[in-house]
Amino acid sequence: MFADMLALAPGDGSTLVRVQLAVGGENGTAVTLVGDDRLEARFAAATEALVRSGRGRYERQMAADSAGDVSVQLLRAPDDAGAGGRAWLPEPFVAVLETDASAGIGRDAGVEVSWSPAVPGAMLRWTLAGRCLWTETGTTADDGAFRLEPGLFRVRGTQSGETCEVELRLDREGTGSVDSLWVPGSRFRAIQRRAVRFVSAPARGDDADAVDDRAGGAALGPDAG
Repeated sequence: MFADMLALAPGDGSTLVRVQLAVGGENGTAVTLVGDDRLEARFAAATEALVRSGRGRYERQMAADSAGDVSVQLLRAPDDAGAGGRAWLPEPFVAVLETDASAGIGRDAGVEVSWSPAVPGAMLRWTLAGRCLWTETGTTADDGAFRLEPGLFRVRGTQSGETCEVELRLDREGTGSVDSLWVPGSRFRAIQRRAVRFVSAPARGDDADAVDDRAGGAALGPDAG
């Protein structure tokens, strides 16, 4: 059985623990647990049962987001082998938009964000997304400061000259592992996620942007990706 495990702390004091189960690999058939089979999560001295929230999906919101070990266990009947996973949720942080966004931010201007505390030697993953822009993603040093350069604001062809709210998301990810009973490709990610939002506007003095008409791109969804 394949398992995609996630512990996601969005900065509100809680952590969402979510597990997606399937047979036949990541794109296989969703699994519904029956009988004595169940999933349990342990985090911050609490143990909670995960509840079904969709096809093959089980989750629980846990009332803590401090750095620490998160574990998930598939508990089964005595004659069946269980399996689990473990991940380290990294230290929480606070992100601040440093660029003045009171009147929107033109796409010819850089955007600066800071966060604290930093983790020297580590990396953050950033994602930029909005209705009028192609989604961009990359990594940056977890040193407490990041500048999003103007060239990363690539406008969708149908949105030339438009303004829209965009989100710059920062993910600090901890290490995780799963038991060998899960099929290859199974994983456990633990993420501290913070985001800043602002209005992205056409470059000052321009009625329309230079448009990127590439086919493809991705929209930002609610999951970790």
